[in-house]
Amino acid sequence: MSRQIPWLLACLVLCINTDTLLLSLAPGIVASAPQTASSGEEQPGILLLSPDDFTRPYVRLLFESFSDTVSNAANPPAVFFESLDALRFEDRRYIHDFREWLRRKYNGKRIDFIVPISDDTLNFLAEAKGEPFPDARVMFLEAGFIRVDTKRTLPQTGGLLLEDHFDAAVGVIKTILPATKHVGLVFGSSAIEHSRFGGFADKVRKTGLEPIEIARKTLDDVGASIARLPSDSVVIILAPTVDARGFVLGPRQACEHLAMSQNAPMFTLGAQDLGCGVVGGLMRDWTIVGRVLGNEVLERLKTPSTAVVTLPIAKYTTLAFDHRQLERWRIPESRLPRGANIRFRELDLWRDRRGLVLGVLGVTMLQSLLIAGLVFEHRRRRRAEIESRRLLTGLAHMDRRAAMGELATSLAHELNQPLNAILQNAGVAQMMLAKTVTPPELGEMAEIISDIRKDDIRASEMIRRMRSLLQKHELESRPVDLNDVAADTIAIVRPDARARDVELELEITEDVDRILGDRVHLQQVLLNLLMNAIDAAGAKPSGRRSVRVSTSQANGAVRLAVADTGKGISASQMMKIFEPFYTTKSEGSGMGMGLAIARSIVEAHGGVMAAENNAGGGATVWFSVPAAAKRAPG
Repeated sequence: MSRQIPWLLACLVLCINTDTLLLSLAPGIVASAPQTASSGEEQPGILLLSPDDFTRPYVRLLFESFSDTVSNAANPPAVFFESLDALRFEDRRYIHDFREWLRRKYNGKRIDFIVPISDDTLNFLAEAKGEPFPDARVMFLEAGFIRVDTKRTLPQTGGLLLEDHFDAAVGVIKTILPATKHVGLVFGSSAIEHSRFGGFADKVRKTGLEPIEIARKTLDDVGASIARLPSDSVVIILAPTVDARGFVLGPRQACEHLAMSQNAPMFTLGAQDLGCGVVGGLMRDWTIVGRVLGNEVLERLKTPSTAVVTLPIAKYTTLAFDHRQLERWRIPESRLPRGANIRFRELDLWRDRRGLVLGVLGVTMLQSLLIAGLVFEHRRRRRAEIESRRLLTGLAHMDRRAAMGELATSLAHELNQPLNAILQNAGVAQMMLAKTVTPPELGEMAEIISDIRKDDIRASEMIRRMRSLLQKHELESRPVDLNDVAADTIAIVRPDARARDVELELEITEDVDRILGDRVHLQQVLLNLLMNAIDAAGAKPSGRRSVRVSTSQANGAVRLAVADTGKGISASQMMKIFEPFYTTKSEGSGMGMGLAIARSIVEAHGGVMAAENNAGGGATVWFSVPAAAKRAPG
């Protein structure tokens, strides 16, 4: 009785663990198994029977893919999963009791199809002629060949055979590592592992290489054995599960442990192990296998068949490599077979994102060309602006000369008066000195000399104002007081206004802010407006001829207006008076450039110019220029 206790405990643990796995590790099982069809018929059932449990990545990948495929059918059957777990529990009585446990668990459940994975689970069914599901059809999955006589023990059995890819996998190894002479085969100590992999040494010899079995050892001993391999060796890890001490190894424990101290390139036959330290190569892709198996089972549910289908290597394998291991073993990518997938590669923009890099470079070049074009256009416009200002300065200079030509007669008369007064005062002083021996009284002589000085200053100021207007220079930007500009300009045109019997009025607002601009050019603008206003007012009868100049400030701008009592501006003329070469002077003496130049000067100062008719007759032409920022005191 005492000898049976370990076996009973193992059976109890298996029963508990299997139910737990169904709930925790395989939640998809529940989701993929609806209760019954809407018609009330019992739902068909498929039992996937695996030699290993869900702790093995290949089992999980196979089941998930199989379950997804079957669940997407029009009338999906229920999918169940059980693990024989024969690698860890090899006792024959355990196998017997496991079969009885399946009988009790699925009592009352409809199981139409059994899908045993590998020759081990197929043999489990064959030993009892399908019990506990003797009426269920069987669709096995195995690689290479099966050793079970299914025709005698399981007559309703068909299968899916994976074409043995071991020779092809070794061929890839020889291609990328042509100096290879020895192959280390690593597997565990269980009887099933030796049954599965014991014949792989002969497979290696058929490829022309020398096999070296590394089995029935602990992981440390396996590492020591690998360290003693010849330098022209590679290692193929054949999924070791139980070591020499009977310890069950994790699914990737051997791979990861050996990768830390390996001195030979390692390979595996399953794609699920890529990334644990193996180089890669031609490997089984269990996701593809599960999908193909699911479709085959669905087809045989509709149309029963006992055919054994062989799946070609190219239909279920993947050719993939770990870039880190390629670099470690100095395997150039040029040796890899065409179509190989390289994983775990560090990001290289030119290699992995060449299209994106070229696109960014193209956009950058396009932007650079656009920026260069904009800079060129900006410089061209700047040169054009400078040339335009130079031409504006020339035109303004010509306009000032023309205006001074019109004022020449009046200015000559105005200058003649102080000069005649100087001459007369000088003559009187000379006569007084000639008629008497004694000096005249100093008081009378002082008045004469004072008159001479005043008339001389007046004449000099007239000449200075004329010269400043006639000088040619570029636009400047200095603080300017428009009140002073108005007073000086009125002083220049007053003789002409007096000669035409036109009254000039100046109404200024005290303490207006200065503006930033060119005094001479602004004075020219006002001179042009005054000359036009005097011409307009001169057409009226005597006594009704007046021109008023006013200044004001509002909204951060200083405004200067010139109003006359002329006939005003017609609606058709109002739209054209600021256009070049347009004139309203009937005698044809005007060039039509005065107001156009004046507006250009104002706009160059950042201002605006406009004209409007007065309610009581006549017109007002005004311009407004932004005031300069007030400077802080001190």
